Amino acid sequence: MMTSTTSYYPIVGIQEGLSPRKDDLLRQVPLRMELDDWFTSGELVHINQRALFFPALWKFSQMNPHEKLSWFQIAGIHGKPFVSWDEPGAHPTVKEKGYCTHNSILFCTWHRSYVLLFEQVVFELMKEVVNEYPEVDRPDLLQAARTWRLPYWDWALKKPIDGNPNKRNYTVPLAVLVEEVDIRQPTAQGHGLYRNALYQFTMPGRITMGDSSLKYRDKDLRITASTISDPDTGIMCTFPFDQCQATSRHPKGTGVNQDWVAGKQNNEAIANAMRDYKWDPEANTENAKLGNMTAGLRAAFYRVLTIETFEDFATKRAPNHGADNPVKKDYAFDSCESIHDNMHNWCGGDRTEPDDKNICLIGHMAHVPLAAFDPIFWLHHCNVDRMTAIWQTLHEDPWFDGSDARDEDLGTYSIEFGHRDKPTDPLRPFHKENGQYWTSSDVREVTALGYTYPGLEKWSYTTNGVYDKQKHLDALIKTLNENYNSDWSALQKARLTSGPGQPNLPKLARLRTLSDKPVDLKTYDYVVNVIYEKFALNGNKFIIHIFVGKVPDEVPYKTRTTQVGQVANFSTEPGSLGNSDEGCGNCQNQQADHTESTGRVVLTNALITRWKNQIAHETSDGSQSVLKSMNPEDVVSFLRSNLHWRATSMGVLVDLPSLKVSLAVGEAEHFADRSKMSKYHNYKAVYEVTNGRPGGAGPRDRLYPSDCQYTIPSGV
Repeated sequence: MMTSTTSYYPIVGIQEGLSPRKDDLLRQVPLRMELDDWFTSGELVHINQRALFFPALWKFSQMNPHEKLSWFQIAGIHGKPFVSWDEPGAHPTVKEKGYCTHNSILFCTWHRSYVLLFEQVVFELMKEVVNEYPEVDRPDLLQAARTWRLPYWDWALKKPIDGNPNKRNYTVPLAVLVEEVDIRQPTAQGHGLYRNALYQFTMPGRITMGDSSLKYRDKDLRITASTISDPDTGIMCTFPFDQCQATSRHPKGTGVNQDWVAGKQNNEAIANAMRDYKWDPEANTENAKLGNMTAGLRAAFYRVLTIETFEDFATKRAPNHGADNPVKKDYAFDSCESIHDNMHNWCGGDRTEPDDKNICLIGHMAHVPLAAFDPIFWLHHCNVDRMTAIWQTLHEDPWFDGSDARDEDLGTYSIEFGHRDKPTDPLRPFHKENGQYWTSSDVREVTALGYTYPGLEKWSYTTNGVYDKQKHLDALIKTLNENYNSDWSALQKARLTSGPGQPNLPKLARLRTLSDKPVDLKTYDYVVNVIYEKFALNGNKFIIHIFVGKVPDEVPYKTRTTQVGQVANFSTEPGSLGNSDEGCGNCQNQQADHTESTGRVVLTNALITRWKNQIAHETSDGSQSVLKSMNPEDVVSFLRSNLHWRATSMGVLVDLPSLKVSLAVGEAEHFADRSKMSKYHNYKAVYEVTNGRPGGAGPRDRLYPSDCQYTIPSGV
C-alpha cells in the first residue's frame, strides 16, 4: 500500500508511467472501460488486469476494519458508522457528523474524489499481487496494473441479451453475477476460480457489521440497526444491518433469515426494474410488441447531457427554494443526481414485509448510510462520474461560483450551515499529496487525475498538432446519438410508420430500419415535472409514481401496464435525524429548512405508442378514452382524465403535502445530422391537468415564469 511520512493518506490517482504535465490538454491517460467490455475482453493486457484486480479487490474487502484503508472504513465515509476519516486531530466545523453531499452542488465533485480514492487503493493492492508471480512475469503484469482503471457500469446502454445482437436490453454487469471468477493465477494450472468481491461485500472473517470487535479504544465502528417509522401504521420498523455479514440486493423473506445474514443478490430484479415496458396486445408473441409504454433509461441519460448549466445538471435541489420567484425558463427539473437516485433504488429494492417483531429488510444500495458497502455502488458511481465528464466536454465553460441559490450549503461534518460553496472549497476528507484537501477546481479535469473515458480522448482529435474541439464534439455527439438518443429513433420511425387513418404504412416498432433518410424534426414534447421536500417523511425514502391510465389497485406497484415512470427520493434514515445528535448534519439541516428537490418523467414516447395503436384507457368514471393525436389540445384533453400520480414509502401509499406535480408541453428538435445534440426547450405549464388535485400544481405555486404557461385554445 502507498505509504507516507504524514498521518494522512495522499490521494494522487494512478500516475505511474504518465506524463508529469498534468495540465497538458492532450495528456494521454488510460481509459476507465465499460465493465462488460473489460470483463469479457480476450486481450492479454485485460487478462492480466483481471488476474490482479480480483485478488486485490478480495484482499481489500477482507482488510481489518480498523485499518484506515480498509473497504469497511472507506465505505463508511459515505455514511455509517458516522465517524471522521483520515483527519487526525481535526475537529468538526459543526457538531453533526457525516460527509454527505447529496442535494448539494458538490455532489459530482465530492463523489469524483471518493471514487478516485477507491480506485487508488485497489491499484496499490494490485501491485502487491504482482509480487506473487514469478519474476519473469512481473514486468508485463506491472504494466497491466499501471494501465488499469476502475471500470464503469453503463446502465443506460442496451446490450445484447444471450449473445444475440438483435435482442438488446438493460442488464446488470456480468462480473457482478458470479461468486467466483476464472482468472489467471500463479499456479501450476495457470488459472482457476477466485472469490469475486464484486458479487457482494463480505465482512472480514464473516463477522457481523455490528460485531463488538468493531469498537476499539476511542473509535466505535459498529454499524447499528436502522429504525424507521412505518408510514402506514406509525410503528417503528427495524432494519437489522447490524446482523449482516454481507451486502444484499433486493433481499427476500422475513426477519433475520440466513439469506439476509449471508447476503442475497437478486440481480434479476435490478434488470427488470431498469427495463422498458412495451405494449403487447398478444401476450407471449414477441413481434406483437408495438412500442414503449414507459419512459426510457437511455433517453433520460441523454436528456440530462443536454442541460445547459452546471447547477441544473449536478444537483436535484430546487433552484428557487426560499425565494418568491419561479424557476427560470426551461429549467430541466431533471439532473445527474436524480437519475443517480433512481439507480440506487432499483439496485437496492423496496423493503420486505415486517415480521411479528416489525423487522424489515432492504438492499444496502437503497439505504444512503450503507450504500457504499455494496460493490455495485462503485461501478454505478464510476458511470455517474463518466456522465459528469461527458457533460463537461459538451459544456466546457459553465461551472459554479457560489452565486446560485443552490450553492448555499446546509452544513456537513466540515461545512458551516449557510456557507456558499465555491470551486476552491475543500472536499473533505480527501487529501492531496501536499496535505491540503482536494477542491472542485482540482478535480475538474479528469486527465490530471490519471484517467478518462472512451470517447473523451482529446489527444485523438488534433489538427496539425492542435486540439480540434469541433472535430471531437462531432465524433462524441454522434456516439451519444447512436447509443442513447432513443427519442430521435422513435420520432424518425413514427414519421414513417402508420397512425390512425394511415393504413398503408408499416406499424410502429415493426420497422427494423428507416426506409427513408432521416430529416430534421421539430415536435411537441410532454413531460411531468415534480417538486417535493426531500425530508417530507422525516428522512424516509419515497417514490413518486407517474401513471397514464388507471392506477393499479396493488401496492407496491409490481406491474407497469400504466406506470410510465417514477422519481425516487434517495434520502437517509430518520433514526439519525430529528432530535438525535447522531447522523448526517447536512440531512438534519435540510429537513429543518424544508429543502426541496426536483425530478422529471418524460411522456412523449409513451404517448406516441398510445396514439399510434389507439390503446383504449379506462377513466375514473368507467368510460374509455383514446389519444386522438400528438397535438397539445388532444394530449391535454387525454391527460385530464388519464394522468395520475401516487407516492409510496416502504411499499405503502403516503401523503406528501409538499408534493407539486405539473404537466409541461415544450418543443423537441431532432436533427438529421447525427453530430448535433437534440434540443429540448420552450416548456410551458399545463396547470389545467393538475390544478386542484391532491399533490397537483396550480398557478398559485408559481413553478414557472408567468410567460411560460400553456393556454388551451377555446372550445377544446
